Amino acid sequence: MNASNKLDATNIDDQPIVGIDLGTTNSVVAAVINGKPQVFQVDHQNGMPSIVGLSPTGTLLTGIAARNQLAAFPDRTVASIKRKMGTMEPVSLGEESYTPPEVSAMILRRLRDVASRALGRDVQRAVITVPAYFDEHQRQATRQAGELAGLRVERIINEPTAATLVYHADKHDRKHIVVYDLGGGTFDVSIVRLEAGVIEVLASQGDTKLGGDDFDHLLLDFVAEDFREKHDIDLRKEPQAKFRLLQACEQAKIRLSERETVSIAEEFIAEKDGTPLHVQITISRDELDEMILPLVDRTISCVSKALRDASMTIHQMDDLVLVGGSTRIPLVSEKLREQFLREPSRAVDPDLAVALGAAVQAAMLQGQSVGPVLVDVATHTLGVVACESMSFGGPQLVNVPIIHRGSPLPARYEEAFSKMFDDQRQVANEVLQGEHPEPDRNLLIGTLALQLTGDDDSHRKVVVGFDLTLDGVLKVTAKQPASGRVEELVVDNALSKFAAEERQAAQSRLKYMFDQSAEIAEPDEWLPKSEFHDEARVDNAHRGPQDAKHSAMERTRERFPKTASLLERAGMMGQRVQGDDAEELETLCEQLYTALEADDQETIDGLTADLDDLLFYVQ
Repeated sequence: MNASNKLDATNIDDQPIVGIDLGTTNSVVAAVINGKPQVFQVDHQNGMPSIVGLSPTGTLLTGIAARNQLAAFPDRTVASIKRKMGTMEPVSLGEESYTPPEVSAMILRRLRDVASRALGRDVQRAVITVPAYFDEHQRQATRQAGELAGLRVERIINEPTAATLVYHADKHDRKHIVVYDLGGGTFDVSIVRLEAGVIEVLASQGDTKLGGDDFDHLLLDFVAEDFREKHDIDLRKEPQAKFRLLQACEQAKIRLSERETVSIAEEFIAEKDGTPLHVQITISRDELDEMILPLVDRTISCVSKALRDASMTIHQMDDLVLVGGSTRIPLVSEKLREQFLREPSRAVDPDLAVALGAAVQAAMLQGQSVGPVLVDVATHTLGVVACESMSFGGPQLVNVPIIHRGSPLPARYEEAFSKMFDDQRQVANEVLQGEHPEPDRNLLIGTLALQLTGDDDSHRKVVVGFDLTLDGVLKVTAKQPASGRVEELVVDNALSKFAAEERQAAQSRLKYMFDQSAEIAEPDEWLPKSEFHDEARVDNAHRGPQDAKHSAMERTRERFPKTASLLERAGMMGQRVQGDDAEELETLCEQLYTALEADDQETIDGLTADLDDLLFYVQ
């Protein structure tokens, strides 16, 4: 790697630390500036779609640019990679295959560049958030993704915990809060106590396979089944048609948060006997609510479990905080209100709260006094396999918990065991995550082998120690006190093998990809601290003409999704269009921004049609 991508070991401790919410649907980067956490904008948005792709020429695309090609080129685009973190299941980008940490590194590298441009210096340190219910493999994969992006990951913190750092930050009286975090791909809930400037997480529950993506797919199935009944064609079996329809369903879900009914219209989505077919269907909010109700009920059950774990009731809660974009769905608030007789709070933007909290934690690591002290808890029980008794069928193995769920972090515990028989020469400790007594019913984290010596009673004792850090990093040791033999945990899974065998290759090909990307700048392109590039604006920096466009675009995505998509395409194609076409394109876009600001429906419709025609002509 060149000097711009290396971690400068001599100066890195003086570098700024940013907070990153690496989300399933969108990712956000933020930092504390002048004592306040602020979000850096990407492509004039506060969040960047967590989507990566390769252009037809093979260059890296991230965020909006990647999202715009998702439907047309699903084989060269990847979304929702967060759901694969912790596995080494390969994903394809064109002709190449990448691991989930590599794909996440592409997102993180873009966010690192955005922050570097805004701050005018190379950002090499970050606090990255993960769902509270992420397991050890998923946390390590996230840390690895950060390192592949050229970041030193200073802390991994739980998303609900991060969000708490920006709620009631200036309060010192005792409060109990439920943090309900429903994002694009995961759900978490934490029960938190705030008192005298200290945040203590009392309990956490969650589901890493439940989020807005699941709502989208339920709606997709509904629409696809309607189309199949009418035309005997299953759009889900055609990749391009499926992704077009999925994007349309996502937009419909978003609009149904404000409207009672919406129409989904996708022209020329299929063909039968030479006749083009179109999707045209109206969906009501009640229909969507009926589809997603079982999933919302699952989140309510998690809240109840978390309260039981904390030995508290909803009536003892002072606030019910909503985090994550999917909490904007009216049914979510309705069910929470109905179940817990409390009005949910959105005092902080649900999409930004996690990143802002991560930025606060980052500033605290640098010694700034910007928020309360954080006391987090273990979200899973961790233990080892041991022999409970012997029978004719062999040893009866059980899971012995060492660190219990809900233990305050950092946590260190030791447990003493004995050899099964005098001449035993090795013990293989299987480290598990979970609470079920049967070892096979838990998640195997790794194995730890310890060679033993001696046959007398003093050599029978084996001590296993677990050390769980604040950011969820687990270190396991096994020692035989009489001999002084000690071994540390070596995780025997695909993730560690990747780190050992393929890390250098991954760094090399990612470096080449980043070097070729037009989205990622070299250090000498970054602006001074006092200025902000259009690509990396700070949320509340000096407002100029671009901010009017940004405000218009935010409203456009809600009310005129087709117009927003065309404007984004126009922005991507701007440099490739020349001559009179370029002038006409610029004029049309300016007129559209003006019409959007004025909310002139008739002019918007006419200019949208003109822009659609022009883009079709010049592409």
